[in-house]
Amino acid sequence: MRRFIIIASALCLLGLVGCASKSGSSSTAPPPVAKPIPPDSPLAKVKVGMTPQQVSDILGAASSQSSYESGKRWIPYYYGDDVRRTEWAYKGLGRVIFTGGNVFGGGGGAVERVDYDPSETGVRASQ
Repeated sequence: MRRFIIIASALCLLGLVGCASKSGSSSTAPPPVAKPIPPDSPLAKVKVGMTPQQVSDILGAASSQSSYESGKRWIPYYYGDDVRRTEWAYKGLGRVIFTGGNVFGGGGGAVERVDYDPSETGVRASQ
């Protein structure tokens, strides 16, 4: 009886290891490649680290704005300034994403990323 339990346990363990290695070997899709910003686009003047006022001076008012939490929001003892993101959408141009501050409401407000997308509708779905 003891031999049967050892053999059954070994087979179960092999089955679990086989399943784990099978799921771990699946290929993941590469991250999407950002479209390069044409030099004649107003978005080309926006650089990482700019303030919202500087971006507004270049591009004017955004078609729409939204804000959302980044994954860093849930890291214990993380005090960086990018636990939130603020996204400004410009119709026909793309999006400008800002760091939105820390868990205490301070910091943030610098351009994190600029996404060129000429098909941007300027309307953000509520999240």
